[in-house]
Amino acid sequence: MSTEPISLIRTTPPTPSWLGEEFSNAFIDLSKRNDLSQLLRSHKHNGAPEDRRAGSIWLKQRFGDELDPDRIIVTNGTQNALFITLATMVGRGGLLLTERLSYYGFRRLAGFLGIEVQAIDMDADGALPDAFEAVCKSAKPKALFLSPTLHNPTTIVMSRERRLALAEVARKYGVIIIEDDVYGVLPASAPPPIAALAPDVTWHATGLAKCIAPGLRIGYLVAPTKAAAAGAYQPFNTTSTWFVSPISAAIVQNWVENGTGQRILGAVRDEAAARQIIARELLKDASYTTKPEALHLWLDLPDGSSQETFLSACAQRGVLLRSGEMFAISKEQAPSAIRIVLGSPNTREELTQALIGVAGAIQAFA
Repeated sequence: MSTEPISLIRTTPPTPSWLGEEFSNAFIDLSKRNDLSQLLRSHKHNGAPEDRRAGSIWLKQRFGDELDPDRIIVTNGTQNALFITLATMVGRGGLLLTERLSYYGFRRLAGFLGIEVQAIDMDADGALPDAFEAVCKSAKPKALFLSPTLHNPTTIVMSRERRLALAEVARKYGVIIIEDDVYGVLPASAPPPIAALAPDVTWHATGLAKCIAPGLRIGYLVAPTKAAAAGAYQPFNTTSTWFVSPISAAIVQNWVENGTGQRILGAVRDEAAARQIIARELLKDASYTTKPEALHLWLDLPDGSSQETFLSACAQRGVLLRSGEMFAISKEQAPSAIRIVLGSPNTREELTQALIGVAGAIQAFA
């Protein structure tokens, strides 16, 4: 039993116990290469050809076919892929739309770049096309940001029909869609990404942080065309902070080629599903939304509680959480809900201990 507070804040994938062994095996394989000295001397820029090919192979499980590697920019994590898209396709002073609940880290990137963010309404299937079109008519948005597969924080998986409807509005008004698909491979079955359904209007960002391991720091940005990818890369070609590490890229290439990446993904899916079962048992009296392979759930706060009082009640029971208000575009739109991450504890035992604390906090307001 842990005597330290247990954090249920960051959506870290619950990696298998044998991950370290595979990490060692990858280094053994790398040690047999005859170009190690050159590997350590080189920048990866937008990814070497072999890195983009590995990305194309990995992304096939979402797109159905291997992508043209020249449409792919390999980055130092998904956030860097999103940053490049915002900087080149929206720009300072541009208007960015997103759902009224969305990933707070992306909005911080937009703020850093001087981009205005405006919310549109959503329902149980995600962003509403009518709400999107209404803003397109009254303003001139540059982009719409969406995370349609295991939406953060609600875990909504947007239907194919809704994806197509939003893409049609984007096409009609000349707005791009920025698609964050970082959770996209976790569900065993999910609709194709918007970038597969409407590649002409979509910039697709993803990576391995939520399905393999965040420490690899590798992301993929899929542009609509080869020329669009080259144009997005050009302004940043001497800014090396977003380049992927050559070592990380080599490990990922190794794992994609020998199947280790798929084995880890399968183990993460299985563990996420097992942790969802634990949550269902321990939070059986609570109201929340989630999906079988999601790394988190979206918990309705109990009656009589507020964000502050519920966070305090959980902290008193050794559980660290963040306010659900951080996902809202404005405090007025903030829901009475909070994100509970199931993937971050190191073991199921730690998760069980933490969820018993959350259940106790819920019961305290009954």
